Amino acid sequence: MEIKEIQLVTDIENIYDDGVDVIVTLDDDFSYVIEVVTPQHLLSLMKERNQPFIEPGENYIIVEKLTPEIIEKAIKAFVEENRAYWLKVYHFAGKIDTAVFNRLQAEHTQYLKELDELDNS
Repeated sequence: MEIKEIQLVTDIENIYDDGVDVIVTLDDDFSYVIEVVTPQHLLSLMKERNQPFIEPGENYIIVEKLTPEIIEKAIKAFVEENRAYWLKVYHFAGKIDTAVFNRLQAEHTQYLKELDELDNS
């Protein structure tokens, strides 16, 4: 898959402590929305929320600083890995039915059981 367009939806106010919404359109014309943030921004969010962690369901691409070059490089890494696998995971993570994970877990459990049986025979 190839990147057709990377569009920053929000303005960058502080390249070291901020997050920006990005729309990534691939060559199949599907657009993915992802948030790109800095480590300092994550710390600021935890402080603002008075929590020592980031809550589940918040999928971020984390970069050292928010520059167009670094954002593009990070997004390219997410797109180039296994036909945009990680970009898709980050985009759709909150929409995946847990039954999918339960099925994968059951298949893996069965696989491990079969390995044990081979070892014990």
